[in-house]
Amino acid sequence: MSRLRSASVVSLALALSTPAFAADAGSPTGPTGTRGDVSMVLKFVEKQTVSLEQAMPQKKFTWRPGKGVRSVSEVYLHIAGGIYFLLGKGGYETPADVSAVMQSKKWESQTTNKDEIKKILTTAFAFAQKTIADTSDADLEKTLDFFGTQMTERALFIGLVSHCSEHLGQSIAYARTNGVVPPWSKPGASD
Repeated sequence: MSRLRSASVVSLALALSTPAFAADAGSPTGPTGTRGDVSMVLKFVEKQTVSLEQAMPQKKFTWRPGKGVRSVSEVYLHIAGGIYFLLGKGGYETPADVSAVMQSKKWESQTTNKDEIKKILTTAFAFAQKTIADTSDADLEKTLDFFGTQMTERALFIGLVSHCSEHLGQSIAYARTNGVVPPWSKPGASD
C-alpha cells in the first residue's frame, strides 16, 4: 500500500508540473495563491471530464454498472450538480435556472444527450471558475457551517475539486468497462 501511495504522490507531482497545467503565454492572469492552485487543478479536471464525456458513444449514456447505480449521463450531471450544490452551501448564489431543476429533483435525469450534458458541464465549471476568481484571498479564511461541520472557504474549494475528481475516476472506470480509452491515455496524446 505504501508503494501505491508513493506512486500516487509522484504521479500527482509530475502531473502538476506538466505543460497541461501551464498557462498560455497570451492568457490573462488568473487568481494567485490557493485560489490560483485550485483554479488550475479544476481546469485540468474539467478538460479531462469533458473530453471523456465527449469520447463516450451516445448509445452508452444510459449504461449503468448495476441496478441503483448512476448511469453514464447521471454521473456527468452529478459532477455539474455537485459544483452548484457545494458552492451553494458556501453561500454562493446558484443561477435561477439551475435551482429550478435541482428543486424539481430531476437534476440527474434532465437529459441523456451528450451535447446537452457537455454544455451543462462546461457551464458548471465556468461558474466554479468565476466563483473562485471572485472570492478574495481573505475570504478563504472565512468559516461556514457545512452540514454541522465548520470549514473554511478554502476547504470548500478543495472539496469541490476532490468531488469532481472522484467522479472523473468513476467516469474513467465506466469508459474503460465500455471499451472507451480516455483521450489523454491514447498513444501520442499530449496531456
